[in-house]
Amino acid sequence: MIDGENVKITYVRWSMTIIEMNGLTVVTDPVFRLLGFRAAPREYTIEQLPEPDLILVSHRHVDHWDPWTMCRLAKDIPLVVRPHRIADDARRFGYTRVQELDSWSKTQVGDVTVTAVPAKHAGPEVGFVLEGEKTVYFAGDTSFHEEIFTVIGQRFDLDIVLLPIGGLHFFGLSAHIDPPQAVEALKLLRPQVVVGTHWGCAPSWPPITDMPGTPQELARLLAEAQVDVQVRGMAALETVVW
Repeated sequence: MIDGENVKITYVRWSMTIIEMNGLTVVTDPVFRLLGFRAAPREYTIEQLPEPDLILVSHRHVDHWDPWTMCRLAKDIPLVVRPHRIADDARRFGYTRVQELDSWSKTQVGDVTVTAVPAKHAGPEVGFVLEGEKTVYFAGDTSFHEEIFTVIGQRFDLDIVLLPIGGLHFFGLSAHIDPPQAVEALKLLRPQVVVGTHWGCAPSWPPITDMPGTPQELARLLAEAQVDVQVRGMAALETVVW
C-alpha cells in the first residue's frame, strides 16, 4: 500500500480493478474465470491478488460476478453490493460481512466513504464513489446516460473516474460505452484523470463479438475535443499512481 495522498489503481480485466487509497485495498468486480474458462489477461492469477480490505460488486453479469473467484477468497472480507441476488449468493458462499446499498446510500469503511450511485445497463446495477483523500468513481459497466453522469459530476468533485470504454458489441449491437461516448461522459463527470475499464478482454470475432475501444483512441478523441482529462493506464495490469 502506498503512503500519503496518492491513489494507486490497477485495471485487470472487465471491470476488475484494484484501488489502493487511505490504507485500504479495494477490489471491484473480481473475475478470474468467465463461464469456467481463465479470463484474459491469463497471466494474472488469483494467487497474485493482494488481500482485499473491501470488495465492491456492481452487478451480477458473468463478467462481473464470478462464483469461482468468490468461493476462493476469504469469507470475512467486507462486501458492498447491489441489493438482493448478489447478497444472497455471497451469504450462501459463506461471506459474513455483506452490506447492500441502493443508489445514493452510503457506508464508511475505514477512512473511505463509499456511496452507491445509479447506473444504466441491461439489468440492475450500481456504481460506487469512494471519498477519501481523493475521490474515485467506479462506474461498473454502465451504459452512457446523460442524466446519471450529470448528477454524479455535480454531486462529487471527482479526481479519478474508472469508466468502461471498450464498446463491446454482440452481432453489431452494443449497450456499452465506447471512446466517443466516453468523451461525452467525461465532459459531464469532469474528473482530472480517467482510467479505462471493460476493454481489451473479449475475443474479437466479428460480426459475432468485438471490443474495439482502447485508451489510446480515447486519448486522441479527448485531445481533439479539447477536453482536459488525462487518460492513464494504457495497458491492462499497468498501475496508475495519482
